[in-house]
Amino acid sequence: MKKSILSLTLLFVSIGKFVAQDTLSVLFIGNSYTSYNNLPLLVKNLSTSAGKTLNIDSNIPGGYLMSSHLNDATTLSKISQGNWDYVILQEQSQIPTIDYYRYNDMYPAMTDLKSVIEQYNPCAKIITYMTWGRRFGGQQCDPSGTYCSPVFANFNHMQDSLTSAYLEISELLNIQCAPVGVTWQNILNDTTLVLHSGDNSHPNIDGSYVAALSIFSSIWKQGTSGLTYTAGISNQLAQYYQSKSDNTIFNSANDWNLLINNPSANFSESISGNTATFTNSSSSVNSTLNYYWDFGDGNTSSVQNPSHTYTTNGTYTVTLIASNCIFSDTITNTIQIGTNSMDENTHTNFEFYPNPTTHQITINVEKQLLGSVYTIYDYTGKSILTGKILSEQSVIDLGDLSKGIYLLSIGENLERKFKMIKE
Repeated sequence: MKKSILSLTLLFVSIGKFVAQDTLSVLFIGNSYTSYNNLPLLVKNLSTSAGKTLNIDSNIPGGYLMSSHLNDATTLSKISQGNWDYVILQEQSQIPTIDYYRYNDMYPAMTDLKSVIEQYNPCAKIITYMTWGRRFGGQQCDPSGTYCSPVFANFNHMQDSLTSAYLEISELLNIQCAPVGVTWQNILNDTTLVLHSGDNSHPNIDGSYVAALSIFSSIWKQGTSGLTYTAGISNQLAQYYQSKSDNTIFNSANDWNLLINNPSANFSESISGNTATFTNSSSSVNSTLNYYWDFGDGNTSSVQNPSHTYTTNGTYTVTLIASNCIFSDTITNTIQIGTNSMDENTHTNFEFYPNPTTHQITINVEKQLLGSVYTIYDYTGKSILTGKILSEQSVIDLGDLSKGIYLLSIGENLERKFKMIKE
């Protein structure tokens, strides 16, 4: 059993705040599954209705493979323009279901495209756009009939193959996946609605709208429920699609690497006299972080692990912002300097386990924390579960919480955030 054990000084912290920009630039690289119904424009219009600005460009010729784009002058030219915040990669619809092409064409091409994208766009985040199965399944073969997929019994059978392929390459490359195909699957298994066009392959406007919802949330890290843009679909049906998209993405955020690019700000400090030495424990999976410290006395620093000498005794609020291009996370700690400061060795011990967990966590505290309030927040900062710690060992039932990443805070006046994962 893995425990998360942390030691809290008695003067602490506001919960960290995750921030993303409101203006982003996105390049779509794909084929007709992206060009049908002008998917990039649908995503842009959804963004506008959410008060966001999305600058878009694309190269989406019909039938193109990722390997086609890797050798395409237009694609390479658009990538090399730089300044893209996101690049979205959509493979040809059959390739991921045929093992030969999945492993010998799609995966190597996406790997090489990732290298090219990062060469010209050091800050760019990459999202794979998971497509959907044919309406009635069937066998998928290359034009020569040399390499084929299994004979898929139905849509779900083919979708499972596509889902596996997109999740595997996204994990291998440490990049996001927009689970459009799974959102389709959840809708089609719940209703008799049709999302395919007449060829039983490409999307009708409903299918493209559903795709746009998933991609919107993958970019902005927020839900779509309540957005006014409907692409001409009835409000009632659009709201249903929004709800299904949000449930798909945010109830299984770990599956899509949704938060993989989120920096996590954190630090501790030791105090000797009037000098505070800060140890930075911020983290990020794919990017090198930049740091901004505000020591609370008018002085700042961009050093990773700074020391700062205060000229006056007192209480100071120290803020650290950890950022990786378009995302940042902020944490604020309160410290005491001088003769009125608390004993540096005085701590209140606190631990919670297991982490990750499946259905409950156990919180162990010392007597000083009895009666404190615990709060669990979702990734947006919304409080979803709260209560009081009434004993030195308390069990919190998480059975109603969906899988995902949460923040646990302890105490109303000594809050600190801890990442908690429910599997």
